[in-house]
Amino acid sequence: MMSRPSLEASSKDNKTAPGERAAAVWWRRVFLLYVAVMLMLFLLPVPFAQAETRHLDKVVHFGIFLGFALLFWIDRQPGPLWTFLVSATFAGTIELAQRMLPYRHGDWMDFAVGALGAGVGVLSLLWAKGRHEERGG
Repeated sequence: MMSRPSLEASSKDNKTAPGERAAAVWWRRVFLLYVAVMLMLFLLPVPFAQAETRHLDKVVHFGIFLGFALLFWIDRQPGPLWTFLVSATFAGTIELAQRMLPYRHGDWMDFAVGALGAGVGVLSLLWAKGRHEERGG
């Protein structure tokens, strides 16, 4: 797994190559755009009947929070536990926010599936990191 310098390290270390800084900025923008799209998908009114998509909804939550965990890890480079906790907390917060919206429906199973997706994302990253280190990377 390739590592990239964080924005925080880049701004403190004047020896960081301009290309590395540009990569860090690019990943930050990708992560923020991903979060913005997530918020729109999860908090705006849904134009179709939710009953028709009950099982597909779970797959979507799994995949979206798996992606969130991956991008959060790449952008922030925290430890695996922190990545999982932030991702799972965000999944729970989304469901609580949906419960407060008159046109949405918060579901604890969506939270559980989102947390599961985040967990699989973290495990995937740990596996990839281990394989990278095995190969001398």
